[in-house]
Amino acid sequence: MRLIKTPLVACVMVAAVMGAKAYFPYWSSVAFLEHSLLFLAGFIAGVRLPDLDLVMPGLTHRSGITHACLIPLLCWWFFFGSLAGGLALGMALHMASDVQPKAWTGGALIRFPFLGNIGMLSPFWLIANVIGCSAILLEMMAMTSRLDRQMILVICIFCTAWYFLKEEKKPMLPLMTMGFSLLLVYSVRNGLLSLKMLSTFFEL
Repeated sequence: MRLIKTPLVACVMVAAVMGAKAYFPYWSSVAFLEHSLLFLAGFIAGVRLPDLDLVMPGLTHRSGITHACLIPLLCWWFFFGSLAGGLALGMALHMASDVQPKAWTGGALIRFPFLGNIGMLSPFWLIANVIGCSAILLEMMAMTSRLDRQMILVICIFCTAWYFLKEEKKPMLPLMTMGFSLLLVYSVRNGLLSLKMLSTFFEL
């Protein structure tokens, strides 16, 4: 039930923000909340979105279509930056948690329509898409104002703490995955680590 309810709640939040922006005469006095509310709506939807494959016809659990950074990327492409950032954070936390199943067999493996599961490439697929979501998140934050960035950062901290305290019983590996992904993207974006250096490292 919550697989459907949480995206619906997020849709209502987005509709409320867009409606208030268009019709609320005093919107200018609370406009500073727009990016934060859209980000929060994105997180609420994103944290459950990968498991929508459980109720979508034609998809099996751990589908590579829903367990990917494709949806935040499409959202970003259509200029919904704050919403895309929230989706990216929620989906990254979810996929980081999926990196530690009891065993890489059966329903733990990433699957694609017509192709079946990708076997032991599954953890690499998840980590790659956590990195992709982290890139979208950091890019979104870099394009917001200082006040928006500070408010979104507070939401990130509280949402991440909530997820790992309430939803994840063994947070160490997912936290390490998230930390590695964010550090990697941050280092590449800021020139501290170039793609050429990475390729040289992996050739060693």
